[in-house]
Amino acid sequence: MSLNEQLEQMRQASWGRWPKEKLDIVLKAKDDLARSGIVERMLKAGAKAPDFELGSTRGGTFRLYEQLRRGPVVLAFYRGHW
Repeated sequence: MSLNEQLEQMRQASWGRWPKEKLDIVLKAKDDLARSGIVERMLKAGAKAPDFELGSTRGGTFRLYEQLRRGPVVLAFYRGHW
């Protein structure tokens, strides 16, 4: 079984534990994002990320290319509620 097939099995099993009204919200948001065209505009695997600057959690700023000069960078973006 491929990794994608394993991940899909895990996703389906997880969704089976969600209350229907919450699952409907998540699936609608997923469909809305797909219809928005964002998938066509997002960076693909192996693409070079553009430089950007964000406020840091420590009160300063974070600039991607500046951090990359120091070494590898892992970015995690969160959307919605925590």
